[in-house]
Amino acid sequence: MKLLFLSALAVSSFSLHAWAYPSVGDKVQWTGTVQQRDGTQKSVRIVKEVVKFNKDTQKWTVKYEATMGGDVFSENIEVSELYSPERYKQILANCVTSGGSIEKVEAAPGTYETCKLTTKNTDGSIVEKWWGNIPFGVVSKNTKAVVKGTKLADIPDLQSIVAGL
Repeated sequence: MKLLFLSALAVSSFSLHAWAYPSVGDKVQWTGTVQQRDGTQKSVRIVKEVVKFNKDTQKWTVKYEATMGGDVFSENIEVSELYSPERYKQILANCVTSGGSIEKVEAAPGTYETCKLTTKNTDGSIVEKWWGNIPFGVVSKNTKAVVKGTKLADIPDLQSIVAGL
């Protein structure tokens, strides 16, 4: 009986910790397609991973990698703040008053309650983001750029989440 209790405690501690982001080791991957100006499509893969936390400077190091077709771009970015469950709660609580809508989004890892927010960039492109309760926040993103009357789309969707320990 004691062993069963300790096993249950260990499992529940792990599952609670798995969603206690941000943590070193958190890794999220989005995949999708980008429609080019010539009408062709290229596959897109974006990966963000928390690789380090510096206790002295209180800064996180995030590895960002983007692959489009055969081109790969990678860099490490140092930031003082990362998306958190508290930020998700704020976004969800203010979603409708900020012009957004609450939507359920199905992605490869599961179904998420999200806040869909739409913004327009200075170049005229429209960006839709679905913010959820996951590391880095974005469950799905849709960018529509207008170039000489042609709509170009960039649609990466969440494919996997790895929680750091």
